[in-house]
Amino acid sequence: MANRGKNTNGSQFFITLGKALHLDGKHVAFGRVERGMEVLREASRVETDQKGRPGGMQRVVIVDCGLGTGQEKERKKSSSG
Repeated sequence: MANRGKNTNGSQFFITLGKALHLDGKHVAFGRVERGMEVLREASRVETDQKGRPGGMQRVVIVDCGLGTGQEKERKKSSSG
């Protein structure tokens, strides 16, 4: 997550599919993809400009983020053992 700027009270989230050395020492990295990696790979195929920003009027829309409750791992542990 990256702060959008001093006194903006906003944040940006990055999903990286490889090293992002330009973020080192500036932002916190966290999280992992547990399912749906194929969706992220498809989104990464959007055409970009020289700065890596989406070109033209292409849109990638997240319809269902699958927000978890934090209890998924507990259920998995109890059902497997």
